Amino acid sequence: MGQRQKAGDSTRLPAISRRAVIGATAALPLAGPARGLAPVGAAEIPAQCANWIALDLEIDRLASRWSQLETLAVRQFDYFRLTDAQISALPMGPEMDATDAECRRLGDVREEALKPLGKLTPQTIQDVSAQLAIAYRILDFERGDAWPFVRQAWTFLSRSYCPGCGAAYAPSGSLRVEPQ
Repeated sequence: MGQRQKAGDSTRLPAISRRAVIGATAALPLAGPARGLAPVGAAEIPAQCANWIALDLEIDRLASRWSQLETLAVRQFDYFRLTDAQISALPMGPEMDATDAECRRLGDVREEALKPLGKLTPQTIQDVSAQLAIAYRILDFERGDAWPFVRQAWTFLSRSYCPGCGAAYAPSGSLRVEPQ
């Protein structure tokens, strides 16, 4: 970008990247609810989605820790030739067992929490972005079914309009959507 303006006391203001300016201006028109719908529990869907993502990230952290312990066991012991009892007797064995058990428990909690999230109907663009964040994690890391989240987001976007200019977020016919 060009030169930065000087502040009143001869210090320079921080540079603002082109990406930051474009991102800030693009976010403003998306902030409103769908036309004709009042935002109901605006923070509810994003908060529920954020809780699910935090749980998913915790499982990732635990799985990474288990992997580190397994790598350590491979380096120090003949890990792949040990029985389960022998692995549990290793110095890192109890932590590996506890980490594995916690990953399995949290995985079950995550699966149960996902079912109702896929049935929520977004009322704001924030709801849509929260649901698409879950869809992204499912597609990228889980290889699971993200279709309910994508369908809900598309349904919202196809009936929503920019509060600034009135243009449709997703004009009809712009994408083909498979029926349920």
